Amino acid sequence: MAAMSNPDLDRSELDPVELTRACALSEHSLVLVCVKTSSDIYDPASVVWKCDASTGVPCWEARRVDCDVAQLVPSDTQADCVLLSSEGVVIVDVFGAHTQERLIGAGTWIDVAKGYGRMLSLAKIGEALHACGNGGQIYVRNPAGQWSLLTDAVLFDAEADARLNRKAPLTTDPDFLQWLMDSRMQRPRNLSLHAIAGLHEDAVYACGVAGTTPVLCFWDGQTLHELDLPIDAAALTGIHVEHEDSVWVCGRDGVLLHGSHARGFALVDPGRQHGLFHMMTAYRGKLVLPASTDPSGLFELDLGALDLRHFMPALPALRGDHIFYAAAVGKVLWVVGQQDIFRFDGSTWSRIEHPRM
Repeated sequence: MAAMSNPDLDRSELDPVELTRACALSEHSLVLVCVKTSSDIYDPASVVWKCDASTGVPCWEARRVDCDVAQLVPSDTQADCVLLSSEGVVIVDVFGAHTQERLIGAGTWIDVAKGYGRMLSLAKIGEALHACGNGGQIYVRNPAGQWSLLTDAVLFDAEADARLNRKAPLTTDPDFLQWLMDSRMQRPRNLSLHAIAGLHEDAVYACGVAGTTPVLCFWDGQTLHELDLPIDAAALTGIHVEHEDSVWVCGRDGVLLHGSHARGFALVDPGRQHGLFHMMTAYRGKLVLPASTDPSGLFELDLGALDLRHFMPALPALRGDHIFYAAAVGKVLWVVGQQDIFRFDGSTWSRIEHPRM
């Protein structure tokens, strides 16, 4: 399980840090995850910071967590957050009671892992938290705080994969390379679900990729449906549900889809980009999308004209390589990158200085 503490952060520590996750709580409050840049990927050592900028001078509070953080979402009170680790630990109210829960079966190295892989996304849908990840994992939380699989319809068959591996010849065997090529065709399908969202518990979307093939699923309360898509290759990374008949899905290579489970999805192609769209948020009648890789930056999509362009007024010059998060709360837009925290009040950008940067 993930250990937590209120750290005495040593300012003499000179290791550079970067921001990896973010969660906007209000127009004046934001939660961030900070790790050392020297850390290995999935290194279970993070610091969760909460910023209160309501007085005009940011006030910071920190909690150290012994886990790799996959995602943060606001808690029920909107004054704290819920944390999902990549190994399937859920911490509710990180800065309060911080109760811990467990997604049994998720993860890679802990005892209860079943070989499905890491968790990637967390969302509040209706009254229930939902989570998804590698191996086609989709979980739902009941009111008692217990997690269970929403469906096993696309769940990775880890046992079949293990049986196949047991048949592998030694790597020194002349037949090993042929076995390796042949076994790829026999592997059970393995979906990585990067995002989950929905209007209510009987209308849930999850998106991701299987190999190089984009995947978009819809749960109607009883059955999981895999939806037809107008593209053959892409990884889908973000979902924004505008209303029942208007759902937006974004991804790598500038992919942007629009539609619904009922009427299907079409490719929105306003001069296709090549960047990776991480997520979407609705702000001032437009969709705002943070993107990394070239072209990177903050984009906005006019929903009427389908005109995709860089957000105006432009972000201040970045200190890090890219941004990965944008979320609107009321009249405020929060944007976070590797080394940057920005707050837009509708007319002016403000940079917020992190204590370690």
